[in-house]
Amino acid sequence: MKVFLVILVILLILAAAVVVESYRELRQIRLTRYAITDKSIPAQLKGKSLVFLSDYHEAVEGALNDRIIGKIDSVKPAAILLGGDMLNGKNPMEEITPAADLITGLAGKYPIYYAFGNHERKVKSDYYDTKQLWEEFTEKIGDSVHFLQNESVSLDSIGLGNVTLYGLDIPLEYYARISYPKLDSYNLSGLLGKRKPGEYSILLAHTPDFIEGYADWDADLVLSGHFHGGLVRLPLLGGVVSPRLRLFPKYDYGRFKKGDTTMIVTNGIGQHSLKIRIGNIPEIVVLDFK
Repeated sequence: MKVFLVILVILLILAAAVVVESYRELRQIRLTRYAITDKSIPAQLKGKSLVFLSDYHEAVEGALNDRIIGKIDSVKPAAILLGGDMLNGKNPMEEITPAADLITGLAGKYPIYYAFGNHERKVKSDYYDTKQLWEEFTEKIGDSVHFLQNESVSLDSIGLGNVTLYGLDIPLEYYARISYPKLDSYNLSGLLGKRKPGEYSILLAHTPDFIEGYADWDADLVLSGHFHGGLVRLPLLGGVVSPRLRLFPKYDYGRFKKGDTTMIVTNGIGQHSLKIRIGNIPEIVVLDFK
């Protein structure tokens, strides 16, 4: 009986420590910088920085917005890239307000380009019978954002040379947990068209699961999120679980290389249904082009 009580006390202490640490980490924000040194980077992009944000969701009801904006202002990026799931796909209205406030707080200072994640697709397609949510959200942010829903834009318009930014929006079946289709270069060409020869291509692709397809499509740089860093990150083992409920997913966080394609996966800047983060402080990704 005494042994049982000792074990129970130890477990309760560990559970309390996890709750406290997760509470602390969810209210932190950090800058994570990557040096991008591809030979094909246009001269106009070298020496510049881009900021990449993904998976904001409701992010502690917007409590970090001022700090996020302050950290981005310290970087002075040439543009801000939003990689999807910046809001939640359900009611109430409060879930879109923090993200809209963050975006409008950055608008006017920086060009902002916004690709869809699974939550934007759900909201816009009325998946949860919340048809007014997308209209309310886009009305709040106004014309401050360039949405890229299977579209591309040249960043030469903001002085970054022969750079094309692609925003991928895939059907919801590609996000399924158990069985989902393969996303290969043929599918990507059907959604995005073929990448233009001679350009430096940056692909905003919300889920990192399909790196083989992104590489075959010939993206130079892929920016992904979706996995939230695996929620809990363990030393040497990395992220514990993916949204598909796969343990220790391969492309959980960080920099990956497939052929000539580099993929950066962020752990995101907020939290969603499972408000847990251990060893996994939310981040702003800064891409420094050398």
